[in-house]
Amino acid sequence: MELDFINNGPKKYDCYEDIFCSLAHKVFDYLKIDTDYLIDVSIVDNKTIHKINKEYRNVDRPTDVISFAFFDDVNEKSLPGVPSSLGEIIISFEKAEEQAVQYDHSAKREFSFLFVHGMLHLLGYDHMNEEDEKEMFSLQEKILGERVTMENEKLVELAIDARKRSYSPYSHFAVGAALLTKSGKTYIGANIENSSYPLCMCAERNAIYGAYLDGVKKEEIVALAIAADTDGPCSPCGACRQVISELLPKNAKILMANLKNEIKETTTAELLPFAFSEDDLK
Repeated sequence: MELDFINNGPKKYDCYEDIFCSLAHKVFDYLKIDTDYLIDVSIVDNKTIHKINKEYRNVDRPTDVISFAFFDDVNEKSLPGVPSSLGEIIISFEKAEEQAVQYDHSAKREFSFLFVHGMLHLLGYDHMNEEDEKEMFSLQEKILGERVTMENEKLVELAIDARKRSYSPYSHFAVGAALLTKSGKTYIGANIENSSYPLCMCAERNAIYGAYLDGVKKEEIVALAIAADTDGPCSPCGACRQVISELLPKNAKILMANLKNEIKETTTAELLPFAFSEDDLK
């Protein structure tokens, strides 16, 4: 799967390229689609989407998302090694921001919803009648995650707050982490340093070990957020990646963030490919 992303809005929306790419993979994985598709995604303003809405749908107002499917039958096979263009998704950043306030959730949650909504339209789903609407919206909720009420930003906020508990007199590099379980319970961690440097402990491992000590099982963990005062999203060190790869589910969300609210989302499996595991000890 390839994503052709164009941001015609403010630069802060550049981060949605990675977010949409991750969501597209989730859609394909959930629906068990293995065809090599190319998806065009554009972020535009209300004026642009209003013009498109009027020209192609004869609706004289701006809307939040428009999809143009390029296939009548999504089961059509593409040529080997050549991705077929599935279609185009156009999202109004002004509408997305407006609706995030209206529905009292984050802008990221709204953008993610609109992208998945558009993806499902490209794949032949619709909401023209009550039965189809129920199926489509049920799919959206499942793809976006079981716990849509716990926003990524809220977990990142917990990680940022956890930084205040960091003991880092040597590196002066405070890191916070927050772990979310299926029950909704969270566990925080911060890096703790020692004058004997090998005895230092990272924020991620403190959060994970705290959860395990409280009886949390691997399959109960949903996400882990890490935050620090870095130029870009803070990435876990190699040791933490190894621990994460063994103690968190492969599909758990890993949210790497900084204090500027820049968040890069990945998964346990993507964080450390070819990880050393218990199977290597057999």
